Amino acid sequence: DDDPDIRETTNLTLGRHGYEVWLAADGNSAMRLLNEPVLACDVCAVICDLAMPNGNGTDLIAYLQKHHPAVPIIVCSGTDDASFLQGIVQQGVGDWIRKPMSRDTLLQKVRTAVHLFTLRKQQHQARGPSPVPAKDPSTVSPAEHET
Repeated sequence: DDDPDIRETTNLTLGRHGYEVWLAADGNSAMRLLNEPVLACDVCAVICDLAMPNGNGTDLIAYLQKHHPAVPIIVCSGTDDASFLQGIVQQGVGDWIRKPMSRDTLLQKVRTAVHLFTLRKQQHQARGPSPVPAKDPSTVSPAEHET
């Protein structure tokens, strides 16, 4: 969120309930954080404002869906347009919260998102590693052919 008060309140609320929180003031900053391998592998949910400078929420959502598809996204918006927010959910966003949000609502949405992430991760691990496809002999380089 680009609002420092909302970022700090969110940080304090979630931190008091055992969540580790990384903050970003805009979409580009969030994407830079998510490009850090150490941080990216620990992210279980993202709360994203839609109207931000330097990379808006829509840009961040597209980035997350492409590079971190298992991470649930919670859109946090001041819009009163419920049908717009519902449309965002239909586009793959996990949930939405209307600003101003209550602490209880924030915690409930984050708990649900983290639970969803955990289930997705367990499903992925149960499937095992993706099989390596056999090489088509017509695409194997001469150096790879056995003599």
